[in-house]
Amino acid sequence: MNIFPEAILPEEKIVEFSGPEVVMATTKFLSCALTNDSGVSHMLSTNYCPIIKLFGPKDSDKFTQVSKSIHTISSKEYGSNNIEEIQTETVINKMNNLLS
Repeated sequence: MNIFPEAILPEEKIVEFSGPEVVMATTKFLSCALTNDSGVSHMLSTNYCPIIKLFGPKDSDKFTQVSKSIHTISSKEYGSNNIEEIQTETVINKMNNLLS
């Protein structure tokens, strides 16, 4: 099931060049980005598009810069350190709210 059929996967479109610059540049063309807390999330934090960062055991307040375009969902909201405890519906609702 493809919940977001219009999703852009840059690595499938840009094959002649690779590197962090590609990831960072794509944010100018995205409506929203979804990522776990990782290096990719930091590259996507360009303020060109809203980003939803998913957190497991790390402290989302400590590891997220202050920005109105960065939104977090933490497994701690579910009483867990396991990122897999974050409900899919919560993520979809957050994304839909940001896109509306």
